Amino acid sequence: MPILIVWGGLEYFYKTVESNYSYKHQIIRTGYDDIETLILGDSHAFFGINPEYLDTKALNLSNVSQSLYFDQLLFEKHADSLPNLQNVIITIGYYSLSQLENTKEDVWRKYFYRSQMELDVPIISPFDLKKYSLSMTRRFDKSVSLISKYLEKGTIIGCDANGWGTYYKNTSGVLLEIESKATAERHKDFLLNFEENMARLQSMIAHCKKVNCNVYLVDMPVYEGYLELLEANKLEKITKSCNDLAINKNVTYINLRQDPRLETSDLYDPDHLNHKGAKKYTKIINTIISDPKNDD
Repeated sequence: MPILIVWGGLEYFYKTVESNYSYKHQIIRTGYDDIETLILGDSHAFFGINPEYLDTKALNLSNVSQSLYFDQLLFEKHADSLPNLQNVIITIGYYSLSQLENTKEDVWRKYFYRSQMELDVPIISPFDLKKYSLSMTRRFDKSVSLISKYLEKGTIIGCDANGWGTYYKNTSGVLLEIESKATAERHKDFLLNFEENMARLQSMIAHCKKVNCNVYLVDMPVYEGYLELLEANKLEKITKSCNDLAINKNVTYINLRQDPRLETSDLYDPDHLNHKGAKKYTKIINTIISDPKNDD
């Protein structure tokens, strides 16, 4: 009986309390006729591209650890309902093109995309019990921590009404040199097969071409010390792959990876911008979108 009570309580929490997933799903569904720019990607887009500083009406539909697999699922679900879509921005990070589907980043998140964003997620088996119970998708201590956060703040939503992540205000408090080593080690996957994710990007690009929509592949700025610890051959392949995609007339590759305008005060940690950096680089991206000839 106690186990059933705890399970029921957690289930009620996950079914009724709004999260980033359910909140963004509501925003896009109610804004179909208004959205002109759609932003997809992982945490680099979530915290780094603020729609407030774009000239067009934009929605940031990215999320923490959101892979190109889910970028494509979200795009395919909503693209046909966006009659005024002019631009799609997709961030490309160090691991974006090599990330495999249904790996550690998707262990629990995939169930929330299905349940709270109403996606058909093929990597979830119909025989998977977690498909029918969100309370079973996360460790108990993680659920308790989330509930504590809700009780303290009254919400677990971490983004504004435009979908932009709001809690990377200043810095993480850890020295960038120290954090760079741990971050670079965590991001190394030693994978160079980009075939599946390139196909996902090509599919989205092809759809956008049909509806006269531009695609911007954005390699966000990162701390130099972090970049130096990454595999040079993989970085070269990422650049080449994005340039290959940019052969399409509706695709622009914006490579800000080593942008000289980056200051340490723009960074939250080695590979994420803070509020100041997000404002600065969203304005830079906006300049390029507003005037395609200005690609520097």
